[in-house]
Amino acid sequence: MYEHEMTDDGPESHECTTTGSFLDHGIEDGSDLITSTYYRLQSDDRSGFSPDEAFYDRLESAFIWAYLGSVDERGIPPHVEYAIDDARSLTKEAFEERPDADLRTDVIPAFYRRVAGFHCRYRER
Repeated sequence: MYEHEMTDDGPESHECTTTGSFLDHGIEDGSDLITSTYYRLQSDDRSGFSPDEAFYDRLESAFIWAYLGSVDERGIPPHVEYAIDDARSLTKEAFEERPDADLRTDVIPAFYRRVAGFHCRYRER
């Protein structure tokens, strides 16, 4: 599953913030990824939140496409893939008992904070 225990506070490193986690990929503000992920999910006919595997597949895909649309890279670097996978697992655990969670204000920001936190740790390796 995931290699490090994470909290919603993010990484211990003070050099990497949740907002600026993806600066090394040319993304200046992580909130742009949150917004783009949300709008990608909204364009799907099944845009609401549901704590099932199909939703997390759509969330992961929307985030990946938001990331790819924000960088001048080909593909997803392995450390970003690992961060997405680990964030998906923790987010799924956190929201499995909250089917009424708001997609825009709860689920996507929580997912992003976890991705950014793992990314900060994994990119330093």
